[in-house]
Amino acid sequence: MPFFCKERFLRVVALALPAALGAFIDMAQVLVDFYFVRDLEFAATAAIGISVQFMGLFYVFMGVFYIGSNALMSRFFGGGDINSASMTFSTFAVAALALSVPAFFVSTALCEYPFAMMNSGGRVTELGGIYLYIMAFALPPMMINQIAFSAFSASANIKTPLAIKIVSNIINVILSYALIFGAEAIGIPAYGVAGAAAATVFAFYVETACYVYFLFVKKRPVALIWAIDRSLFWRGIKIGVPGGAERLFTYGAFLVFMRIIAEFGDSAMTGYQVGLRVESLAFTAGIGFTIAAMSLTGRALGAKNPAEAEKDALFTAFLAAVVMGAAGVLIAVFSRPLAEIFRGDDPEAIKTATEYLICVGLSQIPLGVSFVLSGAFRGAGDTKTSFYINFTAMCLLRIVPSIVLAKIFNDVWFVWLAMLVETWLCSFWLYLVFRRGKWKLVKV
Repeated sequence: MPFFCKERFLRVVALALPAALGAFIDMAQVLVDFYFVRDLEFAATAAIGISVQFMGLFYVFMGVFYIGSNALMSRFFGGGDINSASMTFSTFAVAALALSVPAFFVSTALCEYPFAMMNSGGRVTELGGIYLYIMAFALPPMMINQIAFSAFSASANIKTPLAIKIVSNIINVILSYALIFGAEAIGIPAYGVAGAAAATVFAFYVETACYVYFLFVKKRPVALIWAIDRSLFWRGIKIGVPGGAERLFTYGAFLVFMRIIAEFGDSAMTGYQVGLRVESLAFTAGIGFTIAAMSLTGRALGAKNPAEAEKDALFTAFLAAVVMGAAGVLIAVFSRPLAEIFRGDDPEAIKTATEYLICVGLSQIPLGVSFVLSGAFRGAGDTKTSFYINFTAMCLLRIVPSIVLAKIFNDVWFVWLAMLVETWLCSFWLYLVFRRGKWKLVKV
């Protein structure tokens, strides 16, 4: 099949668009919570913002199971082996549920630690601790939902998870408003930040119920097999651990990055959190294309067609660069109005968010390429390569320069500049390694 053709375009879009819409809905819900709580008190915005960042640690552990199971199931679906795909799903679903139990207890015990580590104020720590404590109850459904989504995406069916996401988030928005501000007509008191967390937890359980219906009743895209295959589990873990390690170390690097910004004061941190929320809208397109790249690469390799796998990955990267580049232009041009939406009463936070968003806009093209090529490596089962490149780039090309520039110039703008340069260099590095083609030879 030619590189530029209608069939390839439609194949990528059919996966990327629903996945991006699903990610957008997730991001939009966080933005809705931000918008709702901004009228409560200054600390509420910072508390939820920092909480969302630390919740990324949950996804680190879930990523091990998601990446490993997705790489295996994509290969099996590509090769037409539905029974092995079903066994993989069943094995990882049970393992994910078992892991969620100790993760819950650890999360509830350490719910205030992240805020103390970030040197947050007392009120931010109090509200953030409440938010994270409640969110810990979402760990079991979050784990199951990730494995279920892995099965659907590996089978090239993203529309069903999108429909599930739409239903759960409609419920989430309505319930968030009622629990944050109260609904006197039906006797619901105002719970503030705690209400926002409770609504989100409930929405995760709604998603799980929907997935259970499709997987247990409709038996698609896989059938639940009441057995565990240890060999499949360890094959998936071998793939997933480097992917999880990448998320963990990159996540740790982001925490260091946040700590650097925290040194510039609460307004700088709030501005950064606001900027991240706006940036997350552009991220949704990247997430969609990443999921498409993982599925298409794995399925093509499973069908013994590595040349097509490379074409799919590079074409997906091209589309991601175009779409995210266009979004980047809009973010840069409208950076200040976007910042004012979420923090209209803090001029310093608006200034910080505006500067951050300008750099974000200029980094969207390489970021889209990095997202997709990293996803292609994972879909091929070559998770070590993306780990080495992304982690090294984050540490040596972003964190170290940020620390040095912050000390020399004492201006957070130079921290954003270091981020921008690192994003471009990392994408170029990923591209060079991808074209060498060693990922085509990885056995899963």
